[in-house]
Amino acid sequence: MILRRRTPIAYKVSFPNIISTLQLIGVHYRVAEPGWAYPDHHHKIFELLYCYDGNSHQYVEGSSIAFGKGDWLIIPPGLRHYVVNSGLSNYIYFSFHFDIDDLKFRDWFQSQAVQKWNNQQMQHSGLNHQLEHLDEFIKNNILATTASTGFPEEIEEMILVKERLRLQAIILMILTELIDVQLSNSENSNTARKANSLYEVETAHQIEKYIAANIHLPELTVNLIAEQLCLSRVQCHKLFTKIYKISPRQYITNLRLKKSKHLLLHTDLKIQRISEQLGFASQSHFSRQFKRWTGVSPLNYRPKSYTNPIRKD
Repeated sequence: MILRRRTPIAYKVSFPNIISTLQLIGVHYRVAEPGWAYPDHHHKIFELLYCYDGNSHQYVEGSSIAFGKGDWLIIPPGLRHYVVNSGLSNYIYFSFHFDIDDLKFRDWFQSQAVQKWNNQQMQHSGLNHQLEHLDEFIKNNILATTASTGFPEEIEEMILVKERLRLQAIILMILTELIDVQLSNSENSNTARKANSLYEVETAHQIEKYIAANIHLPELTVNLIAEQLCLSRVQCHKLFTKIYKISPRQYITNLRLKKSKHLLLHTDLKIQRISEQLGFASQSHFSRQFKRWTGVSPLNYRPKSYTNPIRKD
């Protein structure tokens, strides 16, 4: 029997080329006192939040999310949101805005329902380990800004380069762990949402800004808005309704009602002046419309202290 020598088999596993850039903006760690709030806004890129301690309420597209210690939250591009420290103690959080030019990654996070995750849900993931690295990074950088290292300038610059690379690596691992958690959560397949394109979101927000800035115009109509923003009337109506879940015309009506109530309750402006600020052709037109909305006239809605001011002689 002749034994043949086995020829070694060479194995090769090829991965696709990876050319993607992580962009980090507004990376910060903050201690916010009770009552602190950040106003309504939106971003063109993703935002990731982590709560170290305390409590807040994150309001995203009209939905309230109780956000407490150990919670994580990703807010996709274009979603309007604001935050309020609703607790009696400091709200301590870490936040950064990020983008990655990897379409699969973007599509994944944009299609997920906006929801929070807590560290307790992630006991089998490596997220807590990455959080330890993040804590170390934050502490080291706080120390670096408050103490002199005594290194030559060129070495200090390279230390900063190393720290930037380290932060990118930590954040990429955090995002990887979050994808792991999402994949392991079978409920996500039922809660995925259809993502709006950035063009749709930005255009809808432009329409909303135009309405807010021109609410005083009597001729404020969908046709005028579409013309000013170089859209067709159908486009204007469709895009705004898709994002805001309300037609532009109804949004204008609701905004005028909201502003009229505020001006009647909190200012002593004459009703004629209020009607002009809200784009009504006349005081009588405003009064009729307000009564149709609320069931009472502007005069009866207004506090008596404004309708019967005390004269000082």
